Amino acid sequence: MIINDLNRYSKSLLSKIKIFLVSPSFHIVLLYRLSNLFIKIPIVGNILGLIVEYINRILYGVDISRYAKIDTGFMVVHGMGIVIGDSVNIGKNCKIFNSVNLGNKDTEISDNKQPTIGSNVVIGAGAKCLGDIKIGNNVIVGANAVVITDIEDDSIVVGIPAKSIKKRN
Repeated sequence: MIINDLNRYSKSLLSKIKIFLVSPSFHIVLLYRLSNLFIKIPIVGNILGLIVEYINRILYGVDISRYAKIDTGFMVVHGMGIVIGDSVNIGKNCKIFNSVNLGNKDTEISDNKQPTIGSNVVIGAGAKCLGDIKIGNNVIVGANAVVITDIEDDSIVVGIPAKSIKKRN
């Protein structure tokens, strides 16, 4: 899984080594993968996962829940300010920019209804995807868009609230 994530950042071996060693964006993904791996260990795993999740918050200013389900090929670009809730599902080969929020729409209710993101989705800087929504495959969510309804496959959405402006080719 980590190899697939790393492959999204670069194709050349030398560049991959550099990214693995010094890229904060890749380290965010790596720490999420580690925290998610730890929760599978009985008894102490949840505590270890929480510690790694907390390290990600302190070092990189991101809050990605160890319980979020994120498929392979996940890429973070300029990670500061990202929030991904614990019941968020993200498909393969998704790219997320800084200050993106994927979480609850209504904090007053106890239901934890959070987004499901399809594969090959790009979520622009500052975008918010809130509530029990489904974002289809091959979607581009524009910068600062606020998505509160389902989005069809192959769409480009922008605005507050987000509206589809066209289908992708």
